[in-house]
Order: sequence, then C-alpha cells, then structure tokens
Amino acid sequence: MGVLGLRPELGRILRIFGGCALALTAYTLVFERELLFAFARSNPLLYALVVVLYPLVSAYPQELLYRAFFLHRYQALFPSPRAAMLVSGVLFGAMHVVFGNGLAVVLALIGGLLFGYTYLRTRSLVACAFEHALYGVFVFTIGLGHYFYAGL
Repeated sequence: MGVLGLRPELGRILRIFGGCALALTAYTLVFERELLFAFARSNPLLYALVVVLYPLVSAYPQELLYRAFFLHRYQALFPSPRAAMLVSGVLFGAMHVVFGNGLAVVLALIGGLLFGYTYLRTRSLVACAFEHALYGVFVFTIGLGHYFYAGL
C-alpha cells in the first residue's frame, strides 16, 4: 500500500469525512450556534497547539491501542474481523465516558467503527490515525471540542 496505506484510502476517507463534517456542522449550527469556531476565536494559540499536537499525542496513541494492538492481539477471539472491529469501536466509545457526556461516547463509537473499518481494510496505523486526527481536529475547530476535553 502506498504511503503506508493512506494513499489508496484517502478518497474514501475524505468522502465520508465530508458528509460527517456537514452533519456535525449542521448540529453545531442548530443546537450550539454560539460555539461555532468559538475555541479558535477565543484562544487561537491553544487552538493551534491542539491542531499540531492532537494528531501526535492523542489520535496516534489511541489508534495504536484500539486498532493496531487490539485488532492484532485479540482478533482470534472473535468469529470475524468485523466482530473484532465492532468490539474495538464499542470499547473506544466506552472509553470516552470519562468526559461525562453522551455525545462524546456516541461520536467516539461512530468514529471507532470508521477507524476500525479503515484499519481492517489497510492494516495501516497511519491511515486510521490520519482519519482520527482529521475528525478530532475538525470537532475542535467547529466548537464541539469541549465534549472531548474537560479543559475547554
């Protein structure tokens, strides 16, 4: 696979992201309009740090644990790769319960399933970490980052 599995999946990742980005933006406009771009406007330096550091210190390590490690180590316990992906996604969503809100859990569950699907298609940690970082940075950009980080 080219560029560690990312290149062949990039079109698919971006198409799905485009639809999800529209849905998340619509949600923000309808239910939390005051938050739209609020983080980037109110604290541009911290926002810039999130954009740079989130992929490295959050998305990549989480993908290492929930996709690469889990799906390699425990896949034999499941009747199919899709079952392992489902459990990995559910565990990923459940981990987000620490943020104390249902939206973080639901969005993380959906993300975990997407990232798991990408990992199973490519076996590329780079591809699923890129996808995770794309969604994570977008969520912070449109103002929903406070659901995933208690410091905002």
